[in-house]
Amino acid sequence: MELALTPDSRWDVDTAGLVAAAADAGFGSVGLAEANADAAGAAVLAAAGLRCHEILALIVTDDEQATIDQARRVAKAAAAVNARWVLTGFRVGLDERSGPLIARCAALFAAAGAGMAVEFSPLGGTKSIATAVDIVEAAGPDRAGVLIDTWHFFNGESTWEQLEQVPLDRIAYIQFDDALPPISPNGIKETMHRRAMPGEGIFDLERFAATLLDRGWSGLVSVEVLNAELRGLPVAEFARRAYETTAGFWR
Repeated sequence: MELALTPDSRWDVDTAGLVAAAADAGFGSVGLAEANADAAGAAVLAAAGLRCHEILALIVTDDEQATIDQARRVAKAAAAVNARWVLTGFRVGLDERSGPLIARCAALFAAAGAGMAVEFSPLGGTKSIATAVDIVEAAGPDRAGVLIDTWHFFNGESTWEQLEQVPLDRIAYIQFDDALPPISPNGIKETMHRRAMPGEGIFDLERFAATLLDRGWSGLVSVEVLNAELRGLPVAEFARRAYETTAGFWR
């Protein structure tokens, strides 16, 4: 089992500081924004002995040209740092128009040596594990996998049965986080500002992790805690807490 860190785009930290914080905390991989995934970023990763597991991010919309243009940029970024995945979100669902577009984007990523990490979300066009698996099939199973974010799992249309039955070879990786009790129906504010360190919120993360571990899954888990208050911490302290609160769930 490998633990990784997904950065918060609102952190005031450069690539060197982010990578150093992740390495010192014990993480083996770190995500990078497209803008930071270049030759300089690759050198920083190599010096620290870390990998980049994800590039953030492609958003698939109904604007085909804009989506392809963005896909080309993130594919270039993925190639620069040898990233395994490109995190991909969806404002549209899978249909006759979007299917070929998704496949084109996945092909661009594959040519760059990366896969499409299909992220479902109750706030987007792909809302569950089941619909994300359908997108993986449309993209090509050799070019894509399902990204399961616990916030989206617990707040969306996914079920425990879907988690119990998703083919393990269709899972790209996990984004792991908890959440504070909601104080509003505004999903954007809740997901962007009120997540919590694993074990410090309301999600049944013990059952979530056990469901996958008991099935023999042993992939990559990336901690993504987006929280307005925790953004005030030094990134090194945040990374240390993120590692310590996550590791126990995946032993």
